[in-house]
Amino acid sequence: MKELKKLAVYAARHRIRGRSYKRNSLLKPLDFILGELTRYPTEVDFACDSSKGLIYDHVKRVARGVHEEAIYEYVDLFKQEVLGKALHGNVNKLSQRERSLRSAYLVYMREELAEIFIARGKATTPDEALAQIEQAAAEEADLEAQDELLSTANE
Repeated sequence: MKELKKLAVYAARHRIRGRSYKRNSLLKPLDFILGELTRYPTEVDFACDSSKGLIYDHVKRVARGVHEEAIYEYVDLFKQEVLGKALHGNVNKLSQRERSLRSAYLVYMREELAEIFIARGKATTPDEALAQIEQAAAEEADLEAQDELLSTANE
């Protein structure tokens, strides 16, 4: 689905994601949209506008340098390309394919992040870049686990 790939590439290039390279962080903006469309399947415009606010608030809290216009464009891309063109505006199809959409989006996002790593000289091959992304995600998970252990020990 080229429309979904276009969305994932846009997100990677504009840093529209959570704080880390972990799976949930990369999927968070897409999950906001899918969640709002699940809650308001007959009110697509409202669901998308709500998603813009939720994504902006989240990204503003966890990342620096992400512009509000980029987030709005991201949601508009989803609405026009993924929902409009690929799924012909059918929110039910979106719900039926949610798991596959999330999986493919993650693949496309990681591929683009690998290209970004290569372009910035952080890696020389896509495999090396993907390995670095996975390592960064694993280190982030380890740090979170340590923080959790410390916070429960201090209670």
